[in-house]
Amino acid sequence: MEEVDNSGNVIARYTQGKSITYPTAPIADSGGLCAMEAWCYPPWADLGLGLNRIFDMPHLRFTVHADCDSQEPCRVVPALRGEIFEFEGESDNEVRIGQIDAYLVLRGRALNEQESLFEAMDSIDSSVFECYEALFDPETDDWNQSVQDLYKDQIMGLDVLFIESIQLKANYRGKGIGAQVVRETIATFGTHCGLITCKPFPLQYSNWEDEEHLEMRQQPGIEEKRLADFARLARFWTDLGFVRLDDSDFYTYAPELIQQPGLASDMAPSPIVNRVPRGRRRRQFR
Repeated sequence: MEEVDNSGNVIARYTQGKSITYPTAPIADSGGLCAMEAWCYPPWADLGLGLNRIFDMPHLRFTVHADCDSQEPCRVVPALRGEIFEFEGESDNEVRIGQIDAYLVLRGRALNEQESLFEAMDSIDSSVFECYEALFDPETDDWNQSVQDLYKDQIMGLDVLFIESIQLKANYRGKGIGAQVVRETIATFGTHCGLITCKPFPLQYSNWEDEEHLEMRQQPGIEEKRLADFARLARFWTDLGFVRLDDSDFYTYAPELIQQPGLASDMAPSPIVNRVPRGRRRRQFR
């Protein structure tokens, strides 16, 4: 249910007994969107497709892996997978167009259950342990010096959402879908976390030194292309408000902060809002 003012602007939306309020004054160069909506649907996400693109965005189904009564250290770092779907044209037929993989690092639970976060993240895989090394002090399982230097003790939350990868089919790239998926994932799982983190890495360069990539490595100009691909992906995350940690390939975002460190005030993301696109009904998936 929506509440509108005398001009027809939505000032609140009610769902399941809760309300989300919206500032209604449109901002410049936003196509009439208010501040929060303009951050959720920034002009660059359309890449020339027009603001009508925001009304036909994808949806996600998340799966959280958790073993009941597990005593393994990894129980405090459950895996998430979000399958990304899009509707075919104007029909109700949906197609799977990609997925996002992440981990919830439940540091608060690890403290309560006296579990070693080092052992928990080391027991999963190398990318998760790299996340541990980028953020935590191995002697205390607390934030390491790089995190403390960047955020100056402003982070109150203990947990971390580690976005490991996001994949989209080729014909759905470059349309702002990836940014919307990241925002929705953060809004769903990360708003109570101290940090959201990722390590930007183009997946086509996985195991780059292996023999199977030898022919590709020998192509003229491939190194310049590889560096450009890494820079482009890093820009994707910095455009979302993420900041690179010193001496690390990891980028972080603090959802508790209105302005991220190192960002100009006009670049800092606004708080994330869950917004139901007009003209597209909600569905219940079983």
